[in-house]
Amino acid sequence: MGIEEVILYVCPLQPDLTHHHIPVCQRHTRPAGKCQGLLRRLATLLSQQASLMASNEAFKKQAEGASNAAKKYMEDNEELQEKLRNAGVEVPEAGKKGAGPQEENKNLKEEVKTLKEERDATKKALQKSDSDVQAMKKQAENLTVEYDRLLEEHSKLLATSDKKSD
Repeated sequence: MGIEEVILYVCPLQPDLTHHHIPVCQRHTRPAGKCQGLLRRLATLLSQQASLMASNEAFKKQAEGASNAAKKYMEDNEELQEKLRNAGVEVPEAGKKGAGPQEENKNLKEEVKTLKEERDATKKALQKSDSDVQAMKKQAENLTVEYDRLLEEHSKLLATSDKKSD
């Protein structure tokens, strides 16, 4: 933007019809007042431009510093990865990452599903073995009752056979 454009922006040209209503003594002081306001506005714009240029330089220096720091960190990272590889530790390559969070989540869900299936199978086996144990206990009780009955019957038979033999 040139100076002429700034002047037109700050103080646009108006038709020169207003001087007909202004007394003759004030006709020449109004343009001087307009120029003074224009100069103030121009000085303000110039100071703003200077401060913007200074802050622009500061931002450039900050960006250069951040870029240099990033390069240094990348070099340090490469050195550390090389040391780890030499030590025998498997390190993923820069472009290839290990299992991402989605992949890890998928693997964990599959593992949970497998563990739930194993748990259900184990529960069924436990219930089956519990029912088998209960059945064996009942069978053992019945055998004990039957043994006691047979023992009693045997002792009665022995007692009757002893009475007959007498």
